Amino acid sequence: MSDLPSYVTRPGEAVHLQPFQCANTQMYGFYLRGDKAAIQQRLVDPVLNTPTDGGITFRAISDLVLLSFAMANRCTSTLAPDSRFGWVPEGSWTLWVPVVTVKRELGIEVAQSLYFYPAYITVDNSWSVAAGREIYGFPKGYGPVELPLQGQHGLRFAASTLVMERYGPDSEGQVRPVIEVTQTEAGTAAGAVWQDIEDAVGAIAHLLTGSGAHLTLPGLNFAHDLARLAREEEVPGVFLKQFRDVADGSRACYQAIVAAGSFVDRFNGGGLLTGTFEATIADFDSHPIARDLGLAPGAQRLEFPFWVNMDFTIGQGSELWTAGQ
Repeated sequence: MSDLPSYVTRPGEAVHLQPFQCANTQMYGFYLRGDKAAIQQRLVDPVLNTPTDGGITFRAISDLVLLSFAMANRCTSTLAPDSRFGWVPEGSWTLWVPVVTVKRELGIEVAQSLYFYPAYITVDNSWSVAAGREIYGFPKGYGPVELPLQGQHGLRFAASTLVMERYGPDSEGQVRPVIEVTQTEAGTAAGAVWQDIEDAVGAIAHLLTGSGAHLTLPGLNFAHDLARLAREEEVPGVFLKQFRDVADGSRACYQAIVAAGSFVDRFNGGGLLTGTFEATIADFDSHPIARDLGLAPGAQRLEFPFWVNMDFTIGQGSELWTAGQ
């Protein structure tokens, strides 16, 4: 029995009980090659490593990051009473960075556990923004997310949110696109079809271990770890969960590195997309995505485009590290 106080549900409550199930989720994924050193310095270190001051250490494992666009057609809490309230759809865009925790053994950093870290995410559901930030620590922003319709030719994906193009006392925030993915050339043949989650994970493991992605950490067997994830049908996420202090906003009244898994309840299909795809990525002062990836402004060629349709549940989480403990 927890000694924590009961959560007070207020009228118009936006943060509902986890776990959350997202049924009939159509997801599209694209791998983008950035600069591993920039990813570590600008995305991983400030968010996951600096707060813990050596209490736990994360390393980016590759120069490849995953861009995902998803439409979850039916999202609902799985616990009563919230599970009886109804459901909502959600569109999202996420930039995922694969990371591992490391420990020093004989003066060498050795990889321990694999996680996927959402460095940027935009959703079109305000309840999801609140719950994602408050429960798990997802850095969710709010804005429109565009995905292609079924059977549409010339595939296009986009996400927009409130940004500051350049910081300054006279700058006004505007809703602007932060990413756009377009199909620049159609394929001439159908792409490979995956029969189950093991097929999907195996194909991704082959890409990441055979594409010069610089998986150099001792102890890291990425293909083995991904195969384990496929067997357990869980994708482990890692987040920085924190809240500003009411008396001093430069301080956090709560701060923790949190882990939570997304479990595949049912794999409905998937496979490779054919053709070539390019991404145009924002470089605003508030959202310096291109700089964070070590990329110059302009179109970026994408690798390994794929799609999956699945039902999944994001479950209960745990604290890997907590400030003051």
